[in-house]
Amino acid sequence: MKEYHVLQMESNILKREVKILLYLPASYEQNDRFYPVLYMHDGQNLFDDEMAYKTSWNILEHMEEEDMPELIIVGINSTKTRADELLPMSFELEGQSLGGQADTYYKYIEEELKPMIDLRYRTFKSPKYTAIMGSSFGGVSSLYAAAAYTHIFSRFGCLSNAHYVLGEPFLDLFRENDLSRVRKLYMDVGTEETSGASISAEDYVKSNEELYDILKDKMLEEDLNFEIVKGAKHDEEAWSKRFKEVVKFLFEA
Repeated sequence: MKEYHVLQMESNILKREVKILLYLPASYEQNDRFYPVLYMHDGQNLFDDEMAYKTSWNILEHMEEEDMPELIIVGINSTKTRADELLPMSFELEGQSLGGQADTYYKYIEEELKPMIDLRYRTFKSPKYTAIMGSSFGGVSSLYAAAAYTHIFSRFGCLSNAHYVLGEPFLDLFRENDLSRVRKLYMDVGTEETSGASISAEDYVKSNEELYDILKDKMLEEDLNFEIVKGAKHDEEAWSKRFKEVVKFLFEA
């Protein structure tokens, strides 16, 4: 049966209530096995069209397909503090400073969320079997985790990365950091992604190509997958179409 579970937890670290959307594989109740875990940003957009910003990623339907790996998915709902929590550096937008609190967000995952999930469910706790994934600022955040949080995760799904807002300091993170503990990293960008008048689709692609040029010199070719997706826009419908192939790549051996 296609379903997800909703958990509510009060975070002392984030100083807000966090809604968690949880998917368990169909076989979970039929055995005593342990499962890999995929953490995902923007949980409200993953499973339910009525909850999503526009439409959901339709993950429940995708995970029912026979060729999908069996895993637990933990979606973390975002709020009005989304940009602050997901981005490791701050930037100015229309006179407002956004971002810069990603380390607090990952402290929440490491010290509050993951221990709770590992206690309540049969998870493989090692970074070897733990992934994190997101799109747009969630893609940027997952990239940041690949540079700074490989003691928690080793597999990273980074779709439609909007890291252009952070400029060269973000790219310097990857120039300066060792990525040897990254087992799998997927990143992509669509050819029809824009952010209004602030950035063109061509600039979106270029910013991702610049990052890929850094990553490809630090990782084995078979562990890094970069896709430029022709005609893809910056929305949940486009990310839903890529979800299955991203997950299959991330959870290869």
